[in-house]
Amino acid sequence: MDIKISDNWLREYLKTKATPKEIGEKLALCGPSVEKVKKTGKDYVYDIEVTTNRVDCMSILGIAREASVILENSKLVERKIQKIKTNDSRDLLHIKTDPKLVNRVMAVVMEVEKDIKTPKQMKERLLDSGMRSLNPIVDITNYVMQEIGHPTHVFDYDLLKDKQLVFRPSDKGENITSFDGKTYILPGNDIVIDDGEGNIIDLPGIIGTKNSVVGKNTKRIVFFIDNNDPVRIRKTSTRLGIRTNAAILNEKGVDPELAATAFARGIELYKEICKAKIISKIYDLYSKVYSPKVIKVTHEFVEKIIGIKIPSKRVQDILIKLGFEVKYDLKKSLYTVKVPSWRANDVEIPEDIVEEIARIYGYYNLPSIVMNGNLPTTVLSMPFDFENKVKNILKGYGGVEIYSNSLVPKEFIRETALRLKNPLGEDTKYLRTSLRPSLINAARENSGEKEPFYLFEVANIYIPRVNDLPSEKMVLGVVFSNYSYRKAKGIIEILFEELNIQKTIVNLEIINDSSYMYIEFSIKELIENAKDFPSFVPVSKYPAQIEDLTLIFPTKTKIGDVVKTFEKAELVDVFSDSYTFRVWYQDTEKTLTDEEVEKIRNKYLKEIKDKFGGIIKS
Repeated sequence: MDIKISDNWLREYLKTKATPKEIGEKLALCGPSVEKVKKTGKDYVYDIEVTTNRVDCMSILGIAREASVILENSKLVERKIQKIKTNDSRDLLHIKTDPKLVNRVMAVVMEVEKDIKTPKQMKERLLDSGMRSLNPIVDITNYVMQEIGHPTHVFDYDLLKDKQLVFRPSDKGENITSFDGKTYILPGNDIVIDDGEGNIIDLPGIIGTKNSVVGKNTKRIVFFIDNNDPVRIRKTSTRLGIRTNAAILNEKGVDPELAATAFARGIELYKEICKAKIISKIYDLYSKVYSPKVIKVTHEFVEKIIGIKIPSKRVQDILIKLGFEVKYDLKKSLYTVKVPSWRANDVEIPEDIVEEIARIYGYYNLPSIVMNGNLPTTVLSMPFDFENKVKNILKGYGGVEIYSNSLVPKEFIRETALRLKNPLGEDTKYLRTSLRPSLINAARENSGEKEPFYLFEVANIYIPRVNDLPSEKMVLGVVFSNYSYRKAKGIIEILFEELNIQKTIVNLEIINDSSYMYIEFSIKELIENAKDFPSFVPVSKYPAQIEDLTLIFPTKTKIGDVVKTFEKAELVDVFSDSYTFRVWYQDTEKTLTDEEVEKIRNKYLKEIKDKFGGIIKS
């Protein structure tokens, strides 16, 4: 995920003397990748790419936490947020959650003043972050999300009929109209908020709805935070094609412990900007409170993985600054590490702990040492080796390798092909059962080529199975364009010869499709019949008699079968219906006489005439 944050906003959470350029360079070496640092007016904006597993870094607070550890003489600023005081504990909401859907919900009802404008600095910071300003009530939710890293939301309290928030799974076919006026039909089993009467008033974690959105006449608001099942959020977001910043964050598993910080910060801003007054109790429904994960790792293991000697104090300093709780047993050289809630999703095993130590220590500080010792033994019989061998042979004889999509339109498949429940489009609805349609289509797209060409692909096809996942079958497909049948067949025969496959083992039928010819083989079948080395027959020490025989055959005669009739012969020339064969007559025990050769020749010619109607050309 790419995020943009301003330098002056970052420094509210980071105390450092480093310049924006230095911050960008050091972060890129040890933490999130800073793609560029751009000057905008009196400020700088960092364009940062954060890997999917590091949702904790997708905010001002998260980047500040990382930078405070990576930069020398830097410190994370612990912002003091005023404790929430409630003068009125009225129960103005009824919230019903489902632990299977929702991890945590926090909410409060507040009165806000009208005709309030978003502060200039907030507008500028949101704009620098890639978000436009709408109105102060909504802007605060986006501001908190960008600053703290947990999405927040707001309703118009007076639009809630029964003042209820019921979290439930949607039914298939229910629909919502988003705050921007777009209507979506829900596929079912999506997390929604119901007003208690069956009306959906929010698609939590993804997008707000029109029937609860705040406007210029809003007097009372419900400010709330919901931390939901990331898997359901991801499915709903992708199926509906709604890729909001909130959805992108929530689907990655935002830390539910962070909700309290975001909630307090939001209330602080509402009080400051909208002159808000809390008029209800604070609601906090937290189904599974985080219990710290404990990982044990020895100092010996740390040094072995990193490959250097590193003081135990340095290890502890790095982990503690990153937010881990560390206890070190000097006698056992054992670290007992408690993982902070914001790293619960990506720190699982001892190697993860070592990775944290190594990256903060600096990969660039690790010595560059040339490997020594014996080279590892090559793994034999790897399928990739065989596939590469096939590809190289076909490339060597003029073939062009292509890669086509395994998802294909309806016209590319048989009736039994598997259909996707949520395809991206009409042309990607089914899992292919053959490479043939894709390869022929690719050949047609290159029909402007005047010279003959052939394309090939080695890839999986998917054969449906009852009540099971499809059977994946790796196949080789080859399509010939503007090739004669004999030349196309010759390419395949050369492939077999290079792989030491007997030509009679694999079916050589080439399917004609308009001006194209196509053939497909199972890679497994090729592997089973291929040999690393050809079979050798001792060469006779007695000389051979060699002669060319030209025969005439009826049309549509299979000349390949004629060649097989001769024990040792090859087709050397073709003209109209005349075929010239070069024939070897040889014995392993003696030199053949002319009379013996004539006898053998007549035997062959009789058999060819009887079976194929072939006669010697006069």
